[in-house]
Amino acid sequence: MSIRHPSRRSVILGGAAALGTLPFIGRANAAEWPTKPVKFVVPFAAGGTTDILARLVAQKMSEEYGQQFIVENKTGAGGNIAAEFVSKADGDGYTFLVGTPGTHAINKFVFKNMTYDQVKDFSSVIIIAKVPNLMSVTNSLPAKNVQEFIALAKAKPDEYFYGTPGLGSTAHLSTELFKSMTGVKLTHVPFRGSAPALTDLIGGRVHVMIDNLPAAQPFAEANQIRPLAVSTAKRWEPMKDIPTIAEAGVPGYDAASWFTITSPAKTSKEITAKLNASVDKYVKSEEGKARLIKLGADPVGGSPAEMDAFVASESEKWGKVAQFAGIKPE
Repeated sequence: MSIRHPSRRSVILGGAAALGTLPFIGRANAAEWPTKPVKFVVPFAAGGTTDILARLVAQKMSEEYGQQFIVENKTGAGGNIAAEFVSKADGDGYTFLVGTPGTHAINKFVFKNMTYDQVKDFSSVIIIAKVPNLMSVTNSLPAKNVQEFIALAKAKPDEYFYGTPGLGSTAHLSTELFKSMTGVKLTHVPFRGSAPALTDLIGGRVHVMIDNLPAAQPFAEANQIRPLAVSTAKRWEPMKDIPTIAEAGVPGYDAASWFTITSPAKTSKEITAKLNASVDKYVKSEEGKARLIKLGADPVGGSPAEMDAFVASESEKWGKVAQFAGIKPE
């Protein structure tokens, strides 16, 4: 009995048919995603605002999908270490970056030799929330309001230290904006996240911070630090007795942080759309809004396209702030 071998034409056609099914396989995988644990990479230390919000969303996504969403902290270089790691990760839908103004709008104005492109190397998923910053001083400092702090700082130029979660963070740029608008001279002490910076603020080793409200608020409520003002143009409703920096004597001052989820640029649009829908549903739910507001965050949500437009406008804004404050890439 003779065995007929397939012709070259049939092999090619069969191969083409198989290749033609690949997009459908990709869509099936997106529909089934996630089939294993998903990693949310956070650029700052545990206990800071980025970490707090990441863990809240990760917990809800774990419940929704029946797969673990794990938070991994990769600190350093103002978020660049985490951002570079995610930018080079496989675009398989299992590694995401919890982004900040630093990683997506500021760092290119602060750091030389960036190893990733803040726009080209990522795909937007969603804005989780926007967050006011809280200006606070160590309790040992006599200043009871913004004007008294300005007077102290002007009396002793460069003798007071301000802490931040890192170079290029909104705490850094927000304080530089404050310096530029008031004429005070303060010395920058960058940390690897809000938690260690706040520890030193409580201990009096740094004197002032303009840091994300969710990280600072518990210490202010416990009277471990003294809150002076919020950074946004409007007061924060849950702390409405605290004035804005603009109201307290720096007219026109306005700064806020924001927190996003982004993926490596090559990640399937179907997967990013699926995660977007889940996170959007949560941050706009009554439970999600209540949890975020309690943490000091203003829920946002929205589409990837809306995040693209917002990040572009913020990059332009903070670029002007960096130039205004005389910050040059180092």
